[in-house]
Amino acid sequence: MSSITPFRIATLIVIAALAGCRSLSPSASPPTLGIMPFPVDQIATQTVAPGVTRRVVRSAKGPWTINVLYVDLDRCNTAEAVKGADSAIGRYRTTALLAELATHEKVVGGVNGDFFNLKDGSPTNLLIVNGRMLTPPNGQPVLAFDSANVPHISTFTLRDGQLTPFYPKNAVGGRPVIVRDSAIDAAVDTMGQAGFRARNPRTAAGIARGGRRLILVAVDGREYQNAGMTLRELGDLMLALGSSDAINLDGGGSTTLVYADPDSAGRLRIANHPSDKGGERTVGDALAIVHACGHAVIASADASSNDRV
Repeated sequence: MSSITPFRIATLIVIAALAGCRSLSPSASPPTLGIMPFPVDQIATQTVAPGVTRRVVRSAKGPWTINVLYVDLDRCNTAEAVKGADSAIGRYRTTALLAELATHEKVVGGVNGDFFNLKDGSPTNLLIVNGRMLTPPNGQPVLAFDSANVPHISTFTLRDGQLTPFYPKNAVGGRPVIVRDSAIDAAVDTMGQAGFRARNPRTAAGIARGGRRLILVAVDGREYQNAGMTLRELGDLMLALGSSDAINLDGGGSTTLVYADPDSAGRLRIANHPSDKGGERTVGDALAIVHACGHAVIASADASSNDRV
């Protein structure tokens, strides 16, 4: 009988692990845009990482500048909630949260997360970071990822220390649900005050391809060249992009979409134009996209808003 050295055993284990991470998606072509509910004047598309595509859509109708990050979760990409602290307290820029994570994981993109307490930075709804609950649910919808990295938009309850309907691995809150079962949710016309439903900068997350794709969106606003969107307009957009379900995340000055620029060795950059006069706002949490196959080169932790497409 031939012997197998420990080195060869380790090599076989690594090969098997990498094989398990191999893409399950049959096509590497960029996602189709679909039929937009408004005239489109300009489209730019960029491959950020395997299974991660950034697209910029501009329309004079709004006028709107829309940044989209398509994330194929069946191509070694995972979503992670990020807080930047051991407790729920604290406010940090989305770029800073992703840059810190990028020191030990391959971060390829992300967006700002939940609404938060302006005084102490604590998210208003459920926040779970890699299985650790930092804030409890508040009855509003949550974007949650189960142990298999499958996304769900659900309302959670906490009773006797138990979360139902399940305990997510990662979760960030939002409100309201804007698309449910491939239809606009009625909450787009009833949630909050009129100003909340009116045109504002928007961040949203959608679920597509039966849970195998996550669609992250940032819509610029509060400036003459970008009007922002109403909740209903945002719902129409998420449907057109292919979402069967979608949730509105914190918007306004918080709206930030970050991507790892492949033309700058993976340097993290802000794709959109945050509307606060001081630039990017500090927020309560964020949602990061991590490419988890093998041990690829870590994205540069130097985040920048320069060189937008």
